[in-house]
Amino acid sequence: MRSTVPLVASFICILIGECTAQLKTDAVKIKTNSSKGISCYSRLEGEEGVLESPNYPSDYPSNQDCNYDIVRTSSSVCGIRLYIEDLNIPGSIKGGDVCLNDYISVESCVPEGGARFCGNESAISHHYNFQPGATAIRLAFHSDSSGNGRGFRIRYKMVEDCSSYFFDIQPSGIPPNVGSATCFTRISEASGTINTPYHPKNYPENLDCVYQFVRTNPNLCGVRMKTIKFDLQSPMDTPFGGACSDFFHMPSCGFLCGKMEFSWFARYQPGATSLEFHFHSDESTGLSGFLISFEQVYNC
Repeated sequence: MRSTVPLVASFICILIGECTAQLKTDAVKIKTNSSKGISCYSRLEGEEGVLESPNYPSDYPSNQDCNYDIVRTSSSVCGIRLYIEDLNIPGSIKGGDVCLNDYISVESCVPEGGARFCGNESAISHHYNFQPGATAIRLAFHSDSSGNGRGFRIRYKMVEDCSSYFFDIQPSGIPPNVGSATCFTRISEASGTINTPYHPKNYPENLDCVYQFVRTNPNLCGVRMKTIKFDLQSPMDTPFGGACSDFFHMPSCGFLCGKMEFSWFARYQPGATSLEFHFHSDESTGLSGFLISFEQVYNC
């Protein structure tokens, strides 16, 4: 069972002792890169380090767009852990989970509301996986003209064990544990649809399916996805918010369940050869599931 707020969640944990370890790299230096439409860009290459908003701890400028590439140090690294030491980003919040004005986000995550940060918080940790073949995870900072704040100071650390964050999902048989066919779909087409097994009939219980989008051209930047039908079990109420028992998600990003509509760009990380989505059903009887259209795109 996975949490969602109300239907979306990113992995959050209380700041732990390892966050206090001595850093091996200095704070990031902002570089101007106006030719790409990005007002600042930073590349962080250490196993651990710090990224800060422009002018931190003074107020950041208005109308800024900055990219921070956290570079994968070796093939044994599967993800990064971000420790938010300080976050002071004024930003309107719609529906409790999407920062509309100023924010810092993990660019490759969808739903983006699960990986956009604004407001005030500290001593919080988030984990994000590298996509297959990815050379970096990119964070993006945006500010408009509506107001300014102190910004952010975030430590990062490379991680070699991502088993708790669905890094290596094993597809089930269809039906589960029967026959030789597994619930794995490799997608190299330019456009089409993906669906739960047997859609529009009910999907089986105890199922894990992987949908792998292959980056057939390095100039492809992402996959445009739009729901045609989406009907999974509704979230259950818990003291911590809603919780999905059946869900669709991009591993280490947000979870989706219930009845809903969405349209998004699932972005490839720098250097990634593919990106993956995961569908899970529990032991209860399933519903009709989903039918989602997709298109590989060159302009995100």
